[in-house]
This record gives sequence, C-alpha cells and structure tokens, in this order.
Amino acid sequence: MRKINFQKLLAGTNDKFLSTGILLLRCTIGGILFVVGAGKVFGWFGGMGLEVTIQMFVTKVGIPAPLAYLSCYTEFVGGLLLILGLLTRPAAFAVTINMLVATRVTMPRGFLAFASYPFTLMIIAIVIMLAGPLFYSVDYLFAKSVESFKTDDNLTL
Repeated sequence: MRKINFQKLLAGTNDKFLSTGILLLRCTIGGILFVVGAGKVFGWFGGMGLEVTIQMFVTKVGIPAPLAYLSCYTEFVGGLLLILGLLTRPAAFAVTINMLVATRVTMPRGFLAFASYPFTLMIIAIVIMLAGPLFYSVDYLFAKSVESFKTDDNLTL
C-alpha cells in the first residue's frame, strides 16, 4: 500500500502545477482585459467604442485624452499579450500601472463596490510580473528556441 505524504500534499507543488496556475491567471486577467479593452477601442462585446469612451474619461473622470487612449489600448493589447504569454512581464507591468490608476480613480466611490475590482486585477498582474509566464507561453517557446541556438563558443567573450 502506498503511503500518503500529507506534508507534501498540503504544501508541495511542482513546475507544471505552477505553470498551470499562472496560465489560468494570465488567461483570466487577459480575457477580462481583452474584452473590456475591445469594447472601449472597437465597441465590441457591447462596448461604447473609442470616441465615446475617451469623452467619458475626459469629462466624467478627468483623465486627459492621451492617457485615456493609453489606458484603452493597454487593456486591449495587454490582455491579448497576457493570454498568449508574449512579452508577458512588460504587459503585466503596463496592466499593473493601468489598474493602479483605475484603483486610485475609483477609490473615492468605495473600495468594496468599485475599487476592489481594479485592485484585484492589479494584484494578479503583479503576481504574473513576478512569476513570469512560465512554461505555457510564447515567451517560453521563444526563450527555449533561442537557448537551442546557443553554444559554448557563442558564450565566450
């Protein structure tokens, strides 16, 4: 009979579990941001479209138009990059800054009702930025292919 190691069961992990967990986080935040960003930029998924969104940012939120454009495209492009695991850390960094601003802007309306949502997305982006994309990503495939071209001769100066 096989003995169960409860300590390993409770606290252990492995690279595939970690990679799968980060993949789930990347796809969740990426999917949310892609859909919201696509709604803001193109009016997809019931969104308002770019001009209405920018006007709302400027008049109701007080964010200057250039920053509003940057925010919309950060959500759209950043979300797609996070799903793919392409340029993952830079995308997660941009999303972190975007969600930090969103948290700050929504905080006066109440944390639980409004600011908790962008705050949660910001924390997820920070976790992804710290962990990196791990195995299931385009970044990993690219790094692995670059590594296969390296030889000991190429590493000497």
